[in-house]
Amino acid sequence: MRVLVEPTKGQIFEILEERKTNFLNIEENVRLIVENVRKNGQSALDEYISKYEKCALKGEQILVRQEELESAKVEPEFEEACEKLIERLEAFHSMQLERSVWSLTKNGSFTAQLVRPIESVAIYVPSGKKVYFTTLLMCAIPAKIAGIERIVVASPADEEGKLSPYVLHLCRRLGVKEVYKMGGAHAIAALAYGTEVVKKVDKIVGPGNAYVSCAKKLVFGDCGIDSVAGPTELLIVADETADPKLVAIDMLAQAEHDEMAMSVLLTNDEDLLDRTLEELAKQLNELSEPNRSIAQVSLERNGLSILTKDLNNAIEFVNLFAPEHLELFLEDPFSLLPKVKNAGSVFLGSWSAEAFGDYGIGPNHVLPTSTSARFSSGLSVQDFLKRIFVTRVSEEEVLKEGRFYSTLARLEGFEAHARSIEVRMEGSR
Repeated sequence: MRVLVEPTKGQIFEILEERKTNFLNIEENVRLIVENVRKNGQSALDEYISKYEKCALKGEQILVRQEELESAKVEPEFEEACEKLIERLEAFHSMQLERSVWSLTKNGSFTAQLVRPIESVAIYVPSGKKVYFTTLLMCAIPAKIAGIERIVVASPADEEGKLSPYVLHLCRRLGVKEVYKMGGAHAIAALAYGTEVVKKVDKIVGPGNAYVSCAKKLVFGDCGIDSVAGPTELLIVADETADPKLVAIDMLAQAEHDEMAMSVLLTNDEDLLDRTLEELAKQLNELSEPNRSIAQVSLERNGLSILTKDLNNAIEFVNLFAPEHLELFLEDPFSLLPKVKNAGSVFLGSWSAEAFGDYGIGPNHVLPTSTSARFSSGLSVQDFLKRIFVTRVSEEEVLKEGRFYSTLARLEGFEAHARSIEVRMEGSR
């Protein structure tokens, strides 16, 4: 793990640039995959599934049959835990639902904003080293609250051509009937453009590896996406009151996600830093495989500790990092919170482990990464809604305010725009 003392902005920018997902090495290959699936449909999709996935399914074999959904068996503990998670996610995300609004002007005109759900959305559920069934819920719950009628799920199959029973059970529980056994860049292309078997969708959400993210970037414009996600990250800001054991376990929890995960500690207390590093080594040794090896690589490659004399400078680092997850382990975390401009999700105080956010205390865990919290937010109900503007101009508005509008049009150099207004003014006399 790297340790930096009073790093400059330049050093921070260099670290952040290193972190950004670099698509340059894979984009040409991904572009070929996307274009091939767009042009050749199911035959190209079958080819890539055979080449890249664990089971060479073809044609309608990628469709999950109703009997597969119905026969999925899960532990009672899983079912009970997910019901509680669904309840919490529904409670939080229901607060985000927008309503259509209407506004009447003084001249008898009115304007409106109609809120409509997107017609179809696909949720990509990764399935490799881990099965991210919680991500399925994080995406599907706000989509259902938004009122989307067609929700699709795509997830890679195992060696036997099966999906995780956890994913199948939750699809059944949520009423998702259109489920495809496919993953990777080719799956994103199939969802964006459609094939003889796969029906195209209007938007694709959900995280994936670099190939999936690159494919989402390439299809954006032909369909919507939530974001181009990079590796997961955690920044902890801690003072002398923080418990090094808690700081260490949270950094370790982040590191076990995958080898590219980033765990950062920012503190003004050198003793806390030293004790945290000692705790990290101890707790890493106690972690079972394969998580220990994953976390070790993550910490060695991407782990970072920053020592600064004054925590008043910490907010500058925070807003530069724009972290996906931010933990404030401070005597008074509320003192720093008003200054936080860029972060995906913030956790206040030593009791507030980021793990609670991953497992459904309320807010969504699909969050902006790689400094994109500077301009984007975590997944919400709004991501599944469209806003349609409506205008009705009254005759009174034309007569009283028409000259105002036509003047603006001419100032911009649009004569026909101005005349389209003035013709109506003349016709009203």
